[in-house]
Amino acid sequence: LVSWNGTAADLPADLALHELIQARVAAAPEAPAVTFEGTTVSYGELAARANQVAHRLRECGAGPGRLVAVCAHRSPELVVALLGVLISGAAYVPLDPDYPAERLEFMLADADPVAVLTAGTARAALPPTEVPALALDDPVTWATAATTAPEPLAGPGDPAYAIYTSGSTAQPKGVLNGHRGVLNRLH
Repeated sequence: LVSWNGTAADLPADLALHELIQARVAAAPEAPAVTFEGTTVSYGELAARANQVAHRLRECGAGPGRLVAVCAHRSPELVVALLGVLISGAAYVPLDPDYPAERLEFMLADADPVAVLTAGTARAALPPTEVPALALDDPVTWATAATTAPEPLAGPGDPAYAIYTSGSTAQPKGVLNGHRGVLNRLH
């Protein structure tokens, strides 16, 4: 348990998660980044797709202090979505596609995201909303988006996500620079 599980590593405190991943992309773009159900995505592919997501999200108003909802099942697209949100400078709000429609509707209204990223069958779980929904698995949506990294907007002190819990406050919880704490309204 100790030697096999000994995966601790010192990480620079001045880099955000997406910056750490981008450093890995630069060092080994062909290395596998995500493997899921027989599909492998390299670090280079992951970065290119996440950069496309980040560019589109910025067109929707994403950046520091803003939220992006992500409604997708576990898949490479989910990893692309989460990384793309972080690169955009925004924080993500996970929406479980298996939640009841009323819960998803409440979370969308309360979080007031600039966009919703979704894929596959999770799209059908989304309640009607005025928030732009971007399908991660629709090549037309991403065909003209740049694959290069946009100008950085967020750093390690910015929120990475806001998550709704069943706790007593009814307020979303968030992570700031890797430490848990109550996340004040971002906008």
